[in-house]
Amino acid sequence: MRLPRPLLLTLAAFGLALCLFASGAFYNSRTFTDRIYPRIDRFLSGLGSNQPEAVPTLAVTLADPPTFAVETPTSIATPKGEDTASPLQTTQQPNNLTTQSPTPEPTAVSVIYDLPASITLEGARYEPQLYNNCGPATLTAALVYWGWRGSEPDELVWYAAGKDVRWQRDIASVIKPNKSDKNVMAYELANYAIEQAGLSAEIRYGGDIDVIKRFVANGFPVIIERGFREEEHGQVGQGWEGHYGLITGYDDNARKFLTQDSFKGANYWRDYDAEVKDWRDFNYLYIILYPGNRAAEVTALLGPDADVGANYNRALAKAQADAARHTDPLDLAFDWFNVGTSLQLLERNEDAALAFDQARSYGILPYRMLWYQTFMYKAYFYTERYQDVIDLANVTLQTPGMEESLYWRGWAYYQLGDLDRAVADMRAALDAHPDWDQALAALAQWGVSP
Repeated sequence: MRLPRPLLLTLAAFGLALCLFASGAFYNSRTFTDRIYPRIDRFLSGLGSNQPEAVPTLAVTLADPPTFAVETPTSIATPKGEDTASPLQTTQQPNNLTTQSPTPEPTAVSVIYDLPASITLEGARYEPQLYNNCGPATLTAALVYWGWRGSEPDELVWYAAGKDVRWQRDIASVIKPNKSDKNVMAYELANYAIEQAGLSAEIRYGGDIDVIKRFVANGFPVIIERGFREEEHGQVGQGWEGHYGLITGYDDNARKFLTQDSFKGANYWRDYDAEVKDWRDFNYLYIILYPGNRAAEVTALLGPDADVGANYNRALAKAQADAARHTDPLDLAFDWFNVGTSLQLLERNEDAALAFDQARSYGILPYRMLWYQTFMYKAYFYTERYQDVIDLANVTLQTPGMEESLYWRGWAYYQLGDLDRAVADMRAALDAHPDWDQALAALAQWGVSP
């Protein structure tokens, strides 16, 4: 018996709707987003790509390594973190860190300087990271420690083993809405804490074992960004990567830090020396989150590093000391990159460019360096080395979707008079990071629609 045509059309429409619903549900399911999607993304990223082992070296041979003076700092109002402010400002914009109340002068506050031999902070919520999501997962752990709570439970976004990642998803939807985004900058983590959780945040460089212990002993977990090597993460063929972790304890007798590590697991103990060596890869960057009523304690614990300019100069001195004592080319490449980072933070761009040239001269900087840190782009851009910016971005963008590289290459094209390519890059940056304010601002400045 043949069914009436209207009924057939109704059934076909219902079947199509059911297929679309099932496809959408599968696309947003844990199986797809956490297991299948990462494999697809890595496969597509590798198509047509012959990623180099290292950041490209210079075409010229350098003379002896330079030495840079550590200056008495002038006041820098707020920490820069990793910024992408409009390059055409006469004076470089200080940062992309949301404006906060001025840091109070140190007062007589109750802080612990006679540190215990060991301590463990309770209350941070461990979350296993989703794909490319160590930043949001680590931030979740830190925010929960300070009383923040995300969305209510949703049965569809729970891990089967009771590993709930709904709050990590809340954060990622704001600071990295594209699953393929390989990195979240430190200032983006800090801004979320300020804008969404009502906390205050400090980003500093040049940290050491003592500063971590000092904050942890006084009840402040410490977010660090560090290198993550294949022998630790165990992903064969992936090589060096960047990684965030939340330090919530230490033990001097064992010489180990306790970390809530979104990849390695909850309560992950790691040797001081190993942690510091990997931390060096990011100029010993650390983030302190805190409620506003504890600002005086944070200022006291920062000590001389409460002054941002002083902190950048101390980080510069530390990086140069590292370079002076190392002989291994990889160590020296990281050390000189840190020298360049600190100089760029201080807006000494000519010096920073020379330091980055030195870092590149060893031919061994991991090619992912510019996924995570854009100081080299900025130093070259502000010294009008636009072709260097383009050449470096071309290599980095062999991995698609790196919005910061698209942004800086776009500005370099603009400065060279190639508006079409500049606009294409800025629109591609928006594809990688929808509604990204920096790319939108650039297009508006050029008089072009998104």
